[in-house]
Amino acid sequence: MVRLDERAIDDLMSAVGRETELADDDLTLQDERFLFWLANDLRAGLDYDQRSKDERDAAQFARRALTRLKVRLAEKRLPRRKLRERAASIQATLAHSIPAANRERCATILDLAVAAGSGRELWDEPCDRWLELPEDIPAGRYVALRVAADSMGPVLGPREVILIELDATPRVDDLIVARLPDQSHVVKRVASMKGPTMELASFNPEYESIFVARDPSPVVGTVIARFTRE
Repeated sequence: MVRLDERAIDDLMSAVGRETELADDDLTLQDERFLFWLANDLRAGLDYDQRSKDERDAAQFARRALTRLKVRLAEKRLPRRKLRERAASIQATLAHSIPAANRERCATILDLAVAAGSGRELWDEPCDRWLELPEDIPAGRYVALRVAADSMGPVLGPREVILIELDATPRVDDLIVARLPDQSHVVKRVASMKGPTMELASFNPEYESIFVARDPSPVVGTVIARFTRE
């Protein structure tokens, strides 16, 4: 029997991830159950001492591989664009800036570090910078947010700008901005929507998932583009 070490399993799972991403358009194979089975199947080739670790290792391994798949999927959906911004034509709150910016094919820019502050109301924050919309993005109700933390790395890095389509209906694997019960705001991936609960996950494994009620909807909007200065 061929013996596989942890490094070999990791390499194989990466290869499988690349192949499933290319061939599995409906993502039917790119779920945790499939990867859990595959990790366990690969581990069946390990000797007894190697397999004597807690079985949770296999589940953690599957989640780690799944996260890598989700990272590649997000990077594919949201290619980095060059950031073009300018001073706002009016000095106003976010709520009043949105229609004015839309008329000039722009979106207001707000620092998520401000929006993330507990108890602050996003729509009342002042905005003095606008993002110029790329030609391929149609006019609509948008807000641009400057990312504040590393929970969504490597897809979203600190100080990068994301464009949010307001009032959009999210699907599993969409990146969204959500308002939490304490009125703070976060950027997360929709990991699951089961019954009355929505699971919001990070790409960075150092951050735990957040579970929120689906009604009333916590979703401010869906991420449709990302921008960087470089």
